Amino acid sequence: MVCINLGGGNDNANTVVPVSPTEYAAYAAARQTLALPTSALLPLSPTGYSGPSLALHPSLLKLQGLFNSGKAAVMANVGTLAQPITKDQWDKRTPTTRLPYQLFSHSDQSREWQTGIPDAASRTGWLGRAGDLLDSLNNSPVSICMSLGGNNMLEVGNTVVQYQLTAQGPVALRELDSPYGVNTPALRILLTDNARTNKMERELTAVARRAISTESAVSYAIAPSASPDPKDPRKGTQPMPTFGGGTLGAQLRMVARMIAARKDLGHARQIFYVSHGGYDMHSDLITNHAKRLAELDAAVSDFYQQTVALGVSDQVTTFTASEFGRALQSNGDGSDHGWGAHHFVVGGAVHGQRIFGQWPTVALKSSDDAGNGRLIPTTAVDQYAATLATWMGVSAGQLSTVLPNIGRFASSNLGFFSA
Repeated sequence: MVCINLGGGNDNANTVVPVSPTEYAAYAAARQTLALPTSALLPLSPTGYSGPSLALHPSLLKLQGLFNSGKAAVMANVGTLAQPITKDQWDKRTPTTRLPYQLFSHSDQSREWQTGIPDAASRTGWLGRAGDLLDSLNNSPVSICMSLGGNNMLEVGNTVVQYQLTAQGPVALRELDSPYGVNTPALRILLTDNARTNKMERELTAVARRAISTESAVSYAIAPSASPDPKDPRKGTQPMPTFGGGTLGAQLRMVARMIAARKDLGHARQIFYVSHGGYDMHSDLITNHAKRLAELDAAVSDFYQQTVALGVSDQVTTFTASEFGRALQSNGDGSDHGWGAHHFVVGGAVHGQRIFGQWPTVALKSSDDAGNGRLIPTTAVDQYAATLATWMGVSAGQLSTVLPNIGRFASSNLGFFSA
């Protein structure tokens, strides 16, 4: 399972666009100078869908191909919800109406999206709690939860601890990876010396020993997919190609290397978090959004193709996340914070070429408008997450442990997996 977090709040209105005449006219009226011309948009050909014709942003050419070939799906209008809410209930809300805390706030909505508990405090994330339940399937010193996007709430479990990686590989203890390591052998001995009488020293020694051992195990396992190195014959025997998509592609390349090494690592299940920031576009949206989506497009496509090459495309699912979408109404040169957003799910097991959830009315003052074209979500993050967790192996009886509020919603399986 691979989560791509689109940090800052992706502009959903220009990511998936309705192009039927009436719907496009309403979209263009609200977006004004932000509206994308229909001639530039990339049409989708969804099956089993009766809503308006849809198209993708011009930068998403490869994702269009994945969608139309049945390898990707769109999850429409997903957002944080404490319970289902209608436009009428939103308009008549009172202080006792059950809503996510601090709607439209980056930090709060990011935390609530990742904890899966938007109306209460939580110290853990929904993928971390799933990891707690699935970690026993692995036999590895390396955590089931791995991050290339830094510390994140999503992968925090009650027992599992996310393992930090960079696009270059595992993070070594400082000084132990120095090219001038004349003192490295001595330092390594000091850090792993068991002859300690102080309890804190013993614990720090144990932590250092685990860190060194894990870094060594990961480095050894991923060596074949590294670039060739004449000093190390194990490196480069099966080199991983470079991915497009800038830093996101580099992160996903390392994810692919870890997947290729899963057997050597003792992993039956792996959960990855990668980050692609820069989506908070209050200005210069047209130019900057095109750049970010082009990187997303290239990176996701190259990653999917590599899972095909590795023979695991039906065992790897990639999905997008973002703290919120954006308002439909233009602020002149950009878009402001929203609520519901559209997301992509990609992989060989995905029931692709479909639009899941309820496609919203993309117009100001519609039945889905919380104000300024902010979409009231019609699918909860809980439901999106529950479908993903179930595919990973979380049982129906365990879902309430992973997502405590899931019983408030009509369905815990949105059906976007075919296998």
